[in-house]
Parts: sequence; structure tokens; C-alpha cells
Amino acid sequence: MAAFRFRQIFVFFALVWVAHAHTAIFNFKADNQKFEMYKYIRPHYQNYNYPVKDVNSQDLVCRTSDMSSANTDTRDVTAGSTVGVFFKSNSSPGHYILTRSHKGPCLVYMAPMASNGKGNVWFKIFEQGYDTATKQWCSDHVIDSDGELDIKLPADIADGEYLLRPEIIALHAGNEIGGAEFYANCVQIRVSGGGSSKPAGVPIPGVYKADDPGIHFDIHEEFKSYPIPGPKVYVAASSTDNGSSSDISESSDTTDGETIEDPSSADNEKNYDPSSTDSDSEPVDEPTSHHVPQPRCNAARKR
Repeated sequence: MAAFRFRQIFVFFALVWVAHAHTAIFNFKADNQKFEMYKYIRPHYQNYNYPVKDVNSQDLVCRTSDMSSANTDTRDVTAGSTVGVFFKSNSSPGHYILTRSHKGPCLVYMAPMASNGKGNVWFKIFEQGYDTATKQWCSDHVIDSDGELDIKLPADIADGEYLLRPEIIALHAGNEIGGAEFYANCVQIRVSGGGSSKPAGVPIPGVYKADDPGIHFDIHEEFKSYPIPGPKVYVAASSTDNGSSSDISESSDTTDGETIEDPSSADNEKNYDPSSTDSDSEPVDEPTSHHVPQPRCNAARKR
């Protein structure tokens, strides 16, 4: 009886620890105003703070149970302004953000909302990886900032409605293929005061491979630099601050303020107009299945 009781207690605390080890976006900030919980954020899926581990899963897009925009409000923001998101382990009072061992980079993408995230539509606007001077990851910065990650929007993108997709990639088990954990959610914003730029994009899922150097990466071994996965940050033509540091960024392609045509995307890319709000003009096929990641987390390195 005592042994059974001990197992119950052990399982309870194990589940509590696992829940606290994970994270999700619960609040959005614009114009220096932090909004109420869930406001402007696509609904979390059932296991709301569990990570996505399959880089080919549709859940990698927004970790949401609802990929339509109908049930989420859209926030007006100004091109070139700074917005913010707040990560937290759950909706309960308190300030537990993410367990410190879940170290990794932060990345932020945008896509025209009319695309609903389908096709080569996601362009990166922010990245922060590992700071070799301070020995700190972006995840450490988020934890030390009470869960807040600030993001400067490009000043020259076309006005219209967008999905904003901040993401933390936890690499505590990244020494194994499939060990990296992806914590992304999507915020709905309506940009005004911008320009005419429509940056070339990449697909999500599709932007990452399980064996990419920045995803299959052993943080427990000594290293001199970290290769941030995905494309280079889009840089507005009138801006020199792209939200990344040259000391920590080793991403691949860059747009440097120009819109680049991707010849490999001709078969699956749609030319979405972010200023359009007519959802009937671009029908979107919803995923036929929904994958919910299993509640498994490798907090320590596995050999």
C-alpha cells in the first residue's frame, strides 16, 4: 500500500514538473500595452504547452486547435513598431516561464493572414541564438525578462493582416535526431503605415529538417558558435536593426531589404496579398488530421 501511494505521489510530481518544463505564449503587447490573456492569439491546442518535435507536423505552424481566424481578434499595429509576446508555462498565477535547462534560440516569422500559413509565405523578422560573450541563450533572456520577448516589425512591409509566429527551440535533447522541442504560437496583427515590400517566404512545416545543424545540436559539448536554423532575417530597406546579432547568427539566405523570387517555390507558392481580407478569394485546405505531441520531455541529455 505504501509503495502504491509512493508511486502516485511520484507520478503527480513528475506530471507537475513536465508541465512547468514547457511553455506557450499567453499574452501579446503592442503600443506599450500588455493585453489580457489569449487576446489576439490563435487558440492553443489541447496539450497547450507541450512542444512539437516532428519538424513535418502541421502543429509546427501555430500549435493551435483552430487554424481559422474567425475566433481570434486582430490587433492594429504600426509598421516599424516594437511589439512583444509573453511566454509562460501555464495560465495559473505566478511567473514560471520555462525550465532553465531547455536552452535554445528564439525566432520570429510573419506570413500574410490570407495564406493561413500555407505555402512559401513565412519570412523571418527576428532571431537570437547563443551569445558567446555572456554564455547565454535567447531562452535565458526570455526567462530573465519575465517571459517577454520584444520584436521590432519591419518598417517597409505592405499594409495588411499577418500572422506573427514567435518560437523558442529547446535543445536540451538536441544531440539526438528528433530531440529538439519547438514552442511556437501565432498572433494576429493588422499592419498599417508600411511600404510595399512583400518578402519572399519559406514553408512551415518545411523550413527545418531534423538533421539541420541548428536543430540536431549538442549544447552539452563545448562549441564556439551556434548556427541558427532557417532563412536569414528579412531586413527592411530603411532599417539596420534586424533584431539579430552577428555574433550569434549564422543563418543561410538573406533578403537585405529586397524581395527575392524563390525559383524552387513555383509549384506550391501562392501570391497572397496581405491587404486582402476576402477569405473567399483564396480558399485554404485545413489539415485532415491533427497531431498532438506525446507528453515526453528529455530534460537531461540522453546518451
